[in-house]
Amino acid sequence: MKTLDNVSGGLAILSGLVLVAAIGLTFADVVLRYVFAAPILGARDLLEMGMVTVVALALPFTWRIGGHIVVDLIPEYGIRALDRGRDISVRAIGFFVFAALAWRAWLRADDAALFNEATNMIALPFQPFFWLLAAATAFQALVLAAEIGLAATGRPLGYRAAWAAAETDGA
Repeated sequence: MKTLDNVSGGLAILSGLVLVAAIGLTFADVVLRYVFAAPILGARDLLEMGMVTVVALALPFTWRIGGHIVVDLIPEYGIRALDRGRDISVRAIGFFVFAALAWRAWLRADDAALFNEATNMIALPFQPFFWLLAAATAFQALVLAAEIGLAATGRPLGYRAAWAAAETDGA
């Protein structure tokens, strides 16, 4: 799991760098547009594809640290077997959803190439971004599969659980 966590962290750092670049591009575009009446050609195209990259790369790390919005439809019962069953079920559903997303994104990449789909202003091709999305969702499915293994053996599932265990050991 440590390797998956390291890869997730690396992808999150890369995601953050792309986000910083998108912020810089937005700032430069606004200044050039309103001060010099010379906007950056294709800035919107780059921002749209940059945001696809940011979300795709940050997804596994955000999952691992428990950073997603959660609605507790199935409560914690305080009974280990029920809680473990809930954790495995939720991750199994997530695994199948992300595996299906990876598969569909891969197929969609082929369609994008076949139909020469690209952004409007600078004709940035969609295919590489679908490949990125396919790889990121496949990696997320791999993370979920590893967490299913952890849940089945009763070990802590994520960073948050590991941090909580470390805090109680140090206290």
